[in-house]
Amino acid sequence: MDFDILIRHATVIDGTGAEGFRGDIGIKAGMLAAIGRLNEATALEEINATGMIVCPGFIDPHTHVHASIDRDIMHEDNLVRQGITTVVGGNCGSSDWPISEHLDKVDTLGMKQNYAVLAGHHTIRRALFGDDQARFLDPSEFKLMQVEVERAMDEGAFGVTVGYATNWETNDEVFAFATPAGRRDGVYASHIRSERNHLLEALGEILEVAQHADIRVQISHLKTMNPANWEKLDAVFGMLEEAVDRGLGISADRYPYTASHGGSTNALPRIAYQIKQERGSWDNLRDPDVIEMVTEELNILHEERGGPDNVLFCSMRDPRPEIEGKTPAQLAEQWGVNLLEVGIRLEEMGGVSAIIIAMSEDNLKRILAHPLVGVGSDAALQSDKRLQTHPRGYGTFPRVLSKYVRDEGVLTLPEAIHKMSGQHAEHFGITDRGRIAQGLVADVVVFDPWTVRDTAEFLDAHHYPEGIPSVIVNGKFAVKDGHTTPENHGRALRKTDM
Repeated sequence: MDFDILIRHATVIDGTGAEGFRGDIGIKAGMLAAIGRLNEATALEEINATGMIVCPGFIDPHTHVHASIDRDIMHEDNLVRQGITTVVGGNCGSSDWPISEHLDKVDTLGMKQNYAVLAGHHTIRRALFGDDQARFLDPSEFKLMQVEVERAMDEGAFGVTVGYATNWETNDEVFAFATPAGRRDGVYASHIRSERNHLLEALGEILEVAQHADIRVQISHLKTMNPANWEKLDAVFGMLEEAVDRGLGISADRYPYTASHGGSTNALPRIAYQIKQERGSWDNLRDPDVIEMVTEELNILHEERGGPDNVLFCSMRDPRPEIEGKTPAQLAEQWGVNLLEVGIRLEEMGGVSAIIIAMSEDNLKRILAHPLVGVGSDAALQSDKRLQTHPRGYGTFPRVLSKYVRDEGVLTLPEAIHKMSGQHAEHFGITDRGRIAQGLVADVVVFDPWTVRDTAEFLDAHHYPEGIPSVIVNGKFAVKDGHTTPENHGRALRKTDM
């Protein structure tokens, strides 16, 4: 046989942003071996791709798969069923440690898709200084962190990530942390310090990192949270475009939803968590000297989001049907208490996650269409189907292809596929995949442009997309005839191999 897999009669969109062309693709020994008219070729397996789009496997630049791996959740298929063949983990300042052991675990146990990782700022900070986090570091301690960043890059990390997990990260510390990764051609990815009232200041800060550390920057899940900040988008684009004009390497990612998904700190205002930490109990939020202040701050928090009906609570660990999909206002009525008591009860249960609907659909479309922004899910591998989760874990990439390409024309198909593949490969330095080109690794998606769509919904998210019959990872089927294959063909990617 000439090939292991032969894809015939395809419309090929190669991931560069160029228009599609008709042709066949021959895959052999895990590589894209031939592209063109292969009428006489033979193969062990063939795909008739008439009417289908064939494109590079999607690269997801912003995931929390590192946390899945840490919990031994390795083989779930909610990401690969979207056409995602490579994920980048270690985002928002956290990763596993050490990097070498983390990547070795992936190679030993396998995954459905390939895996690249960034080294987490807070992870390294905690590895060095343990629980002694609530303080400013001195320059000698910056140097200790730099040694660990160099170690991480030597072990295969594609860069570093910051999430501002404490209130003690200074610009000088972050500049020092990022610099060794910049010297190794790595990327700096950041959940910026504010996506709300101080959005523009936070963007200015990350642009300073790009300049001071001489490093390419990835702005994680770019958004304008809460209605009062929606009008800032023009200023956001202006800052990013001016930075690129100055020669800085700037990119961003975004998921195609107007709701975020976060952890327990959505139930109460920030001051409430500080008081609990200082005084020792959630009951202390009822102390006469603080209860009015906490209540006022909670009311402001809900007002900034557009009201208490814009938060949908979800169980974080064990299913709690009485809170699933409920708003703070609904729980207040259900329990016969005020909004502060709702927050306290939820925290006393052990915390909750929440879907917060506080973004603009018009801004979302403009962000997705901007040339500096690619598609990313901000998701992880889903194992416990009893828990509510954000639909982005199942529907991010097909939702862009259906809603924002086919139905609404926000993007052309070549633009969207570039934002899902080649754009991320180039920015992160993943040189062996991300395009359909002879000699690259055979990570490939076959989908029907007329039927592809997401089926995951808020409060009913555990549903696979439709219209993606084949996903090929490293030259082998991860999804075949619309069904996940039992094997795990993904592997750990290492910057040192690129």
